[in-house]
Amino acid sequence: MDHPNTQALYRYWNDLRAGRDAPCRSEVDPRRISGSLETMFILEALDNGQMRFRLAGTRLCEWLGMEARGCVAETVMAPGHEVEMPDLARRVLRTPGIGVMRLRALDGAGTDWPGEALLLPLRSEIGDLARVIGCVNLEAEGPRRRVAPPLRLRCLGARLTPIETDPELRREDPERRFADPLGVADFTDATGFAAPTSAFSRGVGAQDARPRLTAIEGDGAASGPRGASRRPNLRIVKD
Repeated sequence: MDHPNTQALYRYWNDLRAGRDAPCRSEVDPRRISGSLETMFILEALDNGQMRFRLAGTRLCEWLGMEARGCVAETVMAPGHEVEMPDLARRVLRTPGIGVMRLRALDGAGTDWPGEALLLPLRSEIGDLARVIGCVNLEAEGPRRRVAPPLRLRCLGARLTPIETDPELRREDPERRFADPLGVADFTDATGFAAPTSAFSRGVGAQDARPRLTAIEGDGAASGPRGASRRPNLRIVKD
């Protein structure tokens, strides 16, 4: 990993996992990786084996000349290289491992851009390894030299490094891998998190505490023909 933004994302992910094979997606705080957000992405593993973009940074979408969210990973690759990114992403989740891809990208003006892609595993809100967080960074891209979209990626080579985990951590607290320390199920975009959900509980005396519904507007017995006593479409109730 050569690019500073790639290194920053890796360090954040590695600190976040804290000896586990992967952190939970709900643990990721976008504010902690603000410098990497523009070229960052999250892939989702679908039941049919495809890898689909759930999130993509604004600069990455500008390079590609399209909104990547909702597209399969093959879409961002150049002809002849379509399988490279989704294959590496699946291996990242299967192993699990750290995937680094060396890139040579061609933009709309015919300019070659050297770069790299980083792919790291994440656990979903239900605890399975089904998400990949990563980024694409290009060398020499800056204010004076900009990519002319659309950009497509060509893989020059890829490396998968198995993740080292802490056996003591797994033995002492095997469920920590699936914990949601922030109490939120997911984050919806690069600006924040979804609102926390209330837990359902049924304790002693739940039968007595069961809410009673009382109609305060509308007549449930109204069933006459149309035009006579018309039945209301909505009935408002309260506890």
